[in-house]
Amino acid sequence: MRPWIRRSLGVPLTVFVAWAVLALGAPAAMTQYAAYDMRFGPNSGCLRLGTSVFRPGVAPALLPCPSVADANRRPFGELMADGALRSLALLGGAALLAATVGTLLGVASALLRRRALASGGVVGLMSLLAAVPSFFAAYFLQITVIVLGASEGSHILPVQGFGYDEHVVLPLLAISIPAIAFTAQLVSTRTQEVLDADFVTTATAKGLTPSWIVWVHVLPHVQPVLFEALGSGLRVSVASLPIVEYLFNWNGIGQLSLQAVALKDVPAFVVCGVVLVSVFAILSAIADLSRPRALYRSA
Repeated sequence: MRPWIRRSLGVPLTVFVAWAVLALGAPAAMTQYAAYDMRFGPNSGCLRLGTSVFRPGVAPALLPCPSVADANRRPFGELMADGALRSLALLGGAALLAATVGTLLGVASALLRRRALASGGVVGLMSLLAAVPSFFAAYFLQITVIVLGASEGSHILPVQGFGYDEHVVLPLLAISIPAIAFTAQLVSTRTQEVLDADFVTTATAKGLTPSWIVWVHVLPHVQPVLFEALGSGLRVSVASLPIVEYLFNWNGIGQLSLQAVALKDVPAFVVCGVVLVSVFAILSAIADLSRPRALYRSA
């Protein structure tokens, strides 16, 4: 069996194992705590009266809704379709930012490799971005916007809520940071290797301009690493998706999974978990298959 076929078959196998683990383990795990309301949005907290504990003269207890669909007052299939579009919008934007900003940072770091201060500054920036968790970046961005808006007395950007307008700026930046950092680091390493190759030395000796050498001779050899970097970086973005969506009240699949945990909705949690694992496994396969040695290694 060819290596790429064997690695591709790992995606459905990973999804099946994740489904089995979640389906078998989630019901037992959710018996260890009481359901609670996370108040996802203004219309999601459909707490209902607990008539079983009603007594004269005593305020009736409030119980959480029995499912994610009841909490949001929408069918679960509609919630999943809408949440998938919202989450994919963030991940698609993160991939675009990583492919552009990450590639530019990586190429700039490689071109400045003989300038210690400039190259060290770019490498330090990439290392800092890679070390910052997405949820910390989300908090930092929210606090920064709030403080700047309060000091200037004007509205800068919304810090919560959904919308394909200015609402997407902060969550997109928070979820893109890991992908940008991974892309910049791998592109920088690969670009330095290509710049030191003999054919680049020959092209420089022929008098070709540096921009021509980079665009025509260097970047085509960096492209496989770019796909590997995008796959690796976006995996971290997917892992951070539930927390980032919760902080910005984005109402994507990640936030639905947290709401399913809060309400002890096992079917909803399993579906959301399987979707997130599927995206993670696909990105892992893309990163793995983008390595030339993995493609051409004998079985």
